[in-house]
Amino acid sequence: MTKVFIDTNVILDHALDRAFAEEAENIFSMSERGEIICYISAGSLYTLAYVMEKALKNMNLVREKLLLYLTFITPAFSLPYYFEQAIHDEAFDDIEDAFQYYTALQAECDFFVTANIKDFNKGQLSKLPVLKPDDYLLNFSK
Repeated sequence: MTKVFIDTNVILDHALDRAFAEEAENIFSMSERGEIICYISAGSLYTLAYVMEKALKNMNLVREKLLLYLTFITPAFSLPYYFEQAIHDEAFDDIEDAFQYYTALQAECDFFVTANIKDFNKGQLSKLPVLKPDDYLLNFSK
């Protein structure tokens, strides 16, 4: 089964009805139907909670959304080795992006889906394809 790592910004697009909200909905529907397995980093949960609390200002809604996401998205945990690899990977200008990417590598994901593709434009793309949500749907959805 195809494993798709979902960057934090894609889930935030969905939760806050931003740029790739519809595409995220389609990807999440694929996961709910069992066509793909979606992963996020454990750290994404912290960021999601924080940003959603600030934006939505409704703790019950934030809790509801987070619990819903956890029904079809699996948190992937990372070993220290992968954090060290991410820190040392000078192809990344943003270490948080490197943490996300290396967590996806550890989870053996087939694709990395992000709304912020410009930060993934260097040599690391040879290890794991990085796509915007619309490109993933166009090229790899059934």
